[in-house]
Amino acid sequence: MLKLHKIVFSLVIILLLQFTTVFAQDSSLSIDKSKLENGIISINYEPEKQVITKVLINKGDIKYTYDLNSNNIFPLQLGDGEYTVSILENVEDNKYKLMIRENVNLKSINKNEVFLQSIQIINWNENMKSIKKAKELTKNAKSDKEKMVSIYNYIIDNISYDNSKINNINPNYIPSIEETLESSNGICYDYSALFAAMLRSVDVPTKLIMGRKNDIETYHAWNQVYLKDTDEWVTIDTTYDAAIGSNLDNSMIKDEKDYIIEKQY
Repeated sequence: MLKLHKIVFSLVIILLLQFTTVFAQDSSLSIDKSKLENGIISINYEPEKQVITKVLINKGDIKYTYDLNSNNIFPLQLGDGEYTVSILENVEDNKYKLMIRENVNLKSINKNEVFLQSIQIINWNENMKSIKKAKELTKNAKSDKEKMVSIYNYIIDNISYDNSKINNINPNYIPSIEETLESSNGICYDYSALFAAMLRSVDVPTKLIMGRKNDIETYHAWNQVYLKDTDEWVTIDTTYDAAIGSNLDNSMIKDEKDYIIEKQY
């Protein structure tokens, strides 16, 4: 249901190992750690010309790669410890120069705080229609699970899977939750970004997960939601359930053994 994303990320990691590394100085480039207590960093960068610039964030052997664009907020989602943040600018073909590299040490007060934030791929703010809708849907909810159920039901009842979109998607595609809401359709990446943003906006920690599901051939995206009343993360797949529709044998909370996690945001 997300055909290109894994391939692109894997290719980028391979190419990074082949880069010709050149150190450069740029006064417009900096890593903003002012919201580090929330588990996020942002990149300040205004290149003089249109160039492809990538951010590589790694903790140990685990690497996440992003493109810099107009929204450069990135999560440190792998728990407390030391992360290395590298910013690379394309020179030619698959050759990049290293603009800056910095070690960032995360010591969080609340380990789930990062999963409440607006980040590049789950971009939201209080003025968005989708976020106002989340507030409306959950105004009478008495628990995080009730909030989750209300938003889940709204999404599976109102968002349809876009079969044509997956065949024409840009490799660097990032969801817009407003476009998903307004068009009432999307791919699994859109579903999971919308669900995560809406729940985060009502203070329910939510992850966007990428990987594999046992009965889906293509790369997939879904969510995990933290329920503080029971102190557990539960697996939710709005794309799958929207496609199935009303089915008494279908459970909202999925068996995590049916999924293989490769990335989490």
